[in-house]
Amino acid sequence: MNKKITSVLRSLEKRSTYEEKNHHKIDRDLRMLAITKDTGVFYNLLLKTHKPKKILEIGMSVGYSTLWFAGTIDKKSKIITIEQNPQKIELAKKNFAKAGVSSMIQIKQGVAKDVLSQLSKSKNKFDFVFIDADKEQYSLYFDMCLPMVKKNGIIAADNILFPTRFKKHIQKYLNHINKIQSVDSVTVPVGNGQEISFKKK
Repeated sequence: MNKKITSVLRSLEKRSTYEEKNHHKIDRDLRMLAITKDTGVFYNLLLKTHKPKKILEIGMSVGYSTLWFAGTIDKKSKIITIEQNPQKIELAKKNFAKAGVSSMIQIKQGVAKDVLSQLSKSKNKFDFVFIDADKEQYSLYFDMCLPMVKKNGIIAADNILFPTRFKKHIQKYLNHINKIQSVDSVTVPVGNGQEISFKKK
């Protein structure tokens, strides 16, 4: 991981710690609501092994997870990331510029299912997809992404174990993907819980 990316990640981790202690003082629309540091390390190692050329992220927030992904790919690779909140997009752009990775990242602003519908009409094929958005839509996002994932590609999802208030939506998601014969899935107890689904064919 280069020093610029690491520096921005450390800065965002300090912000995340502050938000946890002062969440009542910060508008929810401006909170990071990002993956945990150990989750970032996990995906950094996974993707260094997987060596994706094209990554799709659903739920960018201020770009913390995006930076972990960017630290694993070369400059010829690409990340497309989806975010609806314009304030978070502006913060993410600043973070990407500081990290020196802006040219590798394409931000798509809008409602995730609408953006995914547009992407499905193109020739985009992804090696890795990360879902970290509205939990009640996880199954829909998975179904929309699966045809856009290459053979041996990965669809990953955050918040599988925590917070427990999402349990109903997450269980629906797990029941759904376990019925799909073209993927093998496993729950990894890292951070708030990750579901890793490998596309076999």
